[in-house]
Amino acid sequence: MSAKALSGIELLVWPTLGPESPSVGESFGAVTRLAEGIGPAAETVDARVRDSDAEWLLFWDPRQPDPDPEVLSSLVVGRADAWHSGLIAGTGGLPEEHDYIHPTWPLTVDPDRSTEAASWRLTLGALLVRRSVLAALGGLDRAFEGATGAGLELGRRLIDRGAIIEYTPRLAPSVPRIDPLTERDRFVFLAREFSSKWVRYAAVRRGLATRRPFAVGRALREAERVCGSSPRPGGGRVYERPPVNVPSDPSVSIVLPTLGRYELLRPVLEQIRRQTVPPIEVVVTDQNDPSLRDEAVYREFDDLNLRVIFQEEKGQWLARNAAVKVCRGEWIAFIDDDSEVGEDFVEQHLEGLARYRADLSTGASLAVIGAPVPDNYSFFRVADQWDSGNGMCRRDLFERFGLFDQQFDRQRRGDAEFGLRVQLGGGLVIHNPHAVRVHLKAQEGGLRAFGSLDGFRQRGRTSPLPLPSVVYYLKRYHTRRQLREDILIGVVQAIIPYELKRRATPAQWARFALAELIHVPSTVRRVRASLSIAEGMAAKGPSIPRLDD
Repeated sequence: MSAKALSGIELLVWPTLGPESPSVGESFGAVTRLAEGIGPAAETVDARVRDSDAEWLLFWDPRQPDPDPEVLSSLVVGRADAWHSGLIAGTGGLPEEHDYIHPTWPLTVDPDRSTEAASWRLTLGALLVRRSVLAALGGLDRAFEGATGAGLELGRRLIDRGAIIEYTPRLAPSVPRIDPLTERDRFVFLAREFSSKWVRYAAVRRGLATRRPFAVGRALREAERVCGSSPRPGGGRVYERPPVNVPSDPSVSIVLPTLGRYELLRPVLEQIRRQTVPPIEVVVTDQNDPSLRDEAVYREFDDLNLRVIFQEEKGQWLARNAAVKVCRGEWIAFIDDDSEVGEDFVEQHLEGLARYRADLSTGASLAVIGAPVPDNYSFFRVADQWDSGNGMCRRDLFERFGLFDQQFDRQRRGDAEFGLRVQLGGGLVIHNPHAVRVHLKAQEGGLRAFGSLDGFRQRGRTSPLPLPSVVYYLKRYHTRRQLREDILIGVVQAIIPYELKRRATPAQWARFALAELIHVPSTVRRVRASLSIAEGMAAKGPSIPRLDD
């Protein structure tokens, strides 16, 4: 790495009680020694973010060997805004109490320590970050006692607010192990991320698990006090890269499965016809019974280079796999048949993918019923789930990772599983706020034909709860504790009807909870049935066809 390139990185060196590398910082244009303690160190970091001319800041524990200039050279031209070696240092799975609140958030799944992939669980002993990111989102949080908690909070804040943050073992293959999280710092982290009711719920669960309820209670009260007197850095701001030009003459195929919704299929095909970046083809997988087919619909859209696959066996992942196999585009866009999209739908997906050098893009799906639209739908960020009703990816991803797992047919989470499979393999999945679709949530057709409103809400009270595919997905990627907590939270929240999801008042909660008491025995039977079916699915293993099969 040239001296000029190194001069673009300012080294921030932590104090150490042990021997340090004698040459640390010799090759850098600027070196700053951080003071002992998170508060004083935060002051120094804020000053360097404000006054430094460097593009990158490198936080470094001097007990490890000097950073490799060649590695730094490759990372600063990479696609991430921050690189770290936290998983080697022992940050994986921390803090454990996260599982009590958001147990199966996809970004809680840590990649293998040998794989470069999206991960927010950083260590401040080996962190390379754009100075502009810290200028936008803030530096170290003074509410923390130790560097372990401060690093976890910083990583979570960065990935939540738009920065691309990735783990790499190359930055510091021998970074020292992190110090244990203090009891107070566990709850400071949770208080920065979640509402007070969830933090207190986690405290109760931790108190019972550790059998130290008084110590946990003291830590919770101290965390609440310090968070109340010390605002979180960043002030809720977001970080966004500037737009880029869409690649010239892109090759895009569109995949559009349909079942029982011809009245909705016509409008979405008309919207595809008006795209500012026209696709080279539209592949429709028609799963309607032969006696119910309306082939006249397709004759109206011959100009779209429509390719229709009539599929007698119903299954949304079987349908998408059949379509992907015949697609010829370099990029494949996925749309559900109960969607409305704007004229720039394809163009916006392509722009976001180019802007972030990403592998998959998932757009903002605005539902006409159900839960309110989350605040984080309004800006680019690392996606926490890929959505095949509004998404785009490179075709070659299916060559590298296989097609959709057909174990999910007629059930849910097949697209989430594919996105997580790619993410853990080193792919980058972004949420694109500009690639918008209105999800009409049609009450008939599609997955509704199989009685499913979402993973925990089905029509009727006899079907397994949750859908067995939800449990199968969790068994593949999550721990037993995360599976248990997700089922507990999901079953409780499912007593609220779908149309009131995340909208119910306390009075409505009380009314539905009382009404649900008589169904507790049947709910237990349904959960057991789901676990049994999912166990069989897991024993059978994934059914992931290859693209060239």
